[in-house]
Amino acid sequence: MGCLAGFESLSDSREFSQVYKEASKWHCDACVVFYKPTIEKKLAVVASKKVGKAVVRNRAKRLLRAAFFSISNELKDGTYIMVAKNGITEISFDKICKNLSWSTKKMGCLK
Repeated sequence: MGCLAGFESLSDSREFSQVYKEASKWHCDACVVFYKPTIEKKLAVVASKKVGKAVVRNRAKRLLRAAFFSISNELKDGTYIMVAKNGITEISFDKICKNLSWSTKKMGCLK
């Protein structure tokens, strides 16, 4: 995936494990948000098979990505990983956006 709203995609498995180890994390209804302050802007959206079949996982990732980019201009630079939770597709998009902005506020990554 290319560059969306200034964020590059995170793809290297070493980077993933480093973020999982060192980042601060926050659970909300829709997902688990990992945030590690860095000088670059990177984003990864993950949905495991627990979330559902491929169609459902892709929808979950699209919802999270859209919610993230609706608040991305208020966020500090860093590496973000969002892991979709089971049942995310039953939550309204509005609530996902509210959950995400609340999570980022609590983790201190708003500008």
